Amino acid sequence: MKVRVGQVLYYVANLLDRCDGRTGLAEGTQVKVINVHGCPPANTMDHCYVGDTLNGKFIGMVCTNSLHTKADYIQYLKAQIAQKEMRQQNG
Repeated sequence: MKVRVGQVLYYVANLLDRCDGRTGLAEGTQVKVINVHGCPPANTMDHCYVGDTLNGKFIGMVCTNSLHTKADYIQYLKAQIAQKEMRQQNG
């Protein structure tokens, strides 16, 4: 996914961010894409820097594939709910 600086997105870790999760972000955390002075810009090698949505305070670097729009995140949550309901009915 291509991201833009200033864009507010939701974090759902992909495999790489799960294995090397140095940010401590929880699933569903709202983050803002930022550029850090002296560092590569957003989308370089499919990574970007993220910060707090209120003040832009630096949090860390994540894969752009771990970031989702609000609409995508809602779809993800609906799919998770459907899976849990299916397991309860079958189990």
